[in-house]
Amino acid sequence: MAQKQLSDFCLGLSIIGPMKQLRVVLAGLLYAATLSALAGNPDVMIAQLSDTHLGEKHSPQAADNLRKAVEMINARHPDAVILSGDIGEKPENREQVKEILKALTAPTFYVPGNHDFHDAKGLERYRKAFGRDYYRFQVKNVEVLALNSQLLGNYQKFDGPTPPPLLDELLPESQRMLAWLGEQAGPTKGKVVIAVQHIPLFRDKDFPDAKPYWTVNDPYAQRELDLLRKLGVKHLLAGHWHNARVFDHAGITTHVAPATSWLPLGGQLGFAMHTVSATGDLHTEFVYFPDAARQEPPAAAPDR
Repeated sequence: MAQKQLSDFCLGLSIIGPMKQLRVVLAGLLYAATLSALAGNPDVMIAQLSDTHLGEKHSPQAADNLRKAVEMINARHPDAVILSGDIGEKPENREQVKEILKALTAPTFYVPGNHDFHDAKGLERYRKAFGRDYYRFQVKNVEVLALNSQLLGNYQKFDGPTPPPLLDELLPESQRMLAWLGEQAGPTKGKVVIAVQHIPLFRDKDFPDAKPYWTVNDPYAQRELDLLRKLGVKHLLAGHWHNARVFDHAGITTHVAPATSWLPLGGQLGFAMHTVSATGDLHTEFVYFPDAARQEPPAAAPDR
């Protein structure tokens, strides 16, 4: 069959003139090179855990659920695993999460959530336990910008009607992170780039409610959005809501992973599997625990 196709192609070239022959040959070479490049950059699979909340009173089964998630993720053989914040309530809980996740067969990356620290001392403890709180890493042909959303707001009060200001002691760290983000235009140029942080930039229409607690708020939301657009980021992975969502807003598709711990806003417990194509398209599959909706009844509200 291939021999006949080659014969037909050569016959076609003999019919047209030399210049057209050259254009056809060049087009064929470009097409072959494109196919070769795509073949050399297969889809990238990233598993996303979120809101593991070990030590949280609403989630007594959190450790068992996380072990179950590890088994289910390993069976899917991802290229990387990301835990997008709210790891544990106390240092010993976060250490237990690290021990459980050692059983993962893929490299594991962390970003902090609002339950992991809220002040400068907490940030220092987080960095001693997990290393960098914002950074860039590569999974095959995909560049991932891991961001610290705790440097973009103050999330200590759940019911506050207006967003409280960022703590003064964290302002220099916030400015450094945003400056660093702006500098990534060079290293990520021409690459597929996605971002991940704990707190989403936007609400999904009217979900959750209008409390400032649920999202990054201005002026930081607009600053981050402007930087992500300049970097060509079209997909943002997040957590915080404990409720699986995929939605578009302001040119960014937000993929909110479900929690493994408890259900303050309903839904099901589980994790997310993201498949990133060589062209930058991102497809999300939500994977739920068997009977997860009955493991933990929906609770009223987070403690903070």
